[in-house]
Amino acid sequence: MIKKIVFLSLLFSAGTLAWAQDENIRLLDDFRVHQEATNPYAGILTYSDIQGSPYLFPDYLEADIYMKDGTRYRGKVRYDLYSDEMEYQIKNKTYWLAPRENIKKIILDGRTFLYLKNKKNSNKGSYYELLEDGYCQLLAKHLVHFQEAEKAKPYQDPKPARFESQKDIFYLKKKDQPLFLIRNKKTLPDYLQDKRREIITFIKKNHISVSREKDLIKVVKYYNSLSR
Repeated sequence: MIKKIVFLSLLFSAGTLAWAQDENIRLLDDFRVHQEATNPYAGILTYSDIQGSPYLFPDYLEADIYMKDGTRYRGKVRYDLYSDEMEYQIKNKTYWLAPRENIKKIILDGRTFLYLKNKKNSNKGSYYELLEDGYCQLLAKHLVHFQEAEKAKPYQDPKPARFESQKDIFYLKKKDQPLFLIRNKKTLPDYLQDKRREIITFIKKNHISVSREKDLIKVVKYYNSLSR
């Protein structure tokens, strides 16, 4: 059974975030706890009775958090894929980075994560890893599946609750346009239609597979070179 403990939403005031110099970096300890969350989704999940891990990295790693107002925080963070939240700790208490809409980007162990709206005109968003930047961005959504415990059946032992890793899902994004899901090889030139002929030729020549991250990076890097 997944146990929940209350997390506190963190709101930022202009006075709290103001700094005289851009080079100054604040510690995560400087976040100000504003109020206790009350919405039903709120919660940090603990997973002691569940096999597997919901985290992208097993440990808290050094991160730089860049806010949209120009403030920069530094501290140790880990990414909970199941709750789709970035966690940090202060005095052995776990918190989420919030509100996520105020975050411009997070550099976590050298990898860049963005919080983006899932659909146009939607308030719901998620964290995505930025794999290639430029006129067109390539993004990955990391996923984990929670499997409920299964009771014993004839010729089958009981199975405990567990987290199972899922394949990454890849998206393209241009400027303020919504995320575009890469479903198959055909969708690449469909989305990159201003360079459609060149992209089709590049895909065929380089035997591109949309299931391989490194291949998608090649395509987007090539497209961005044509779009300069």
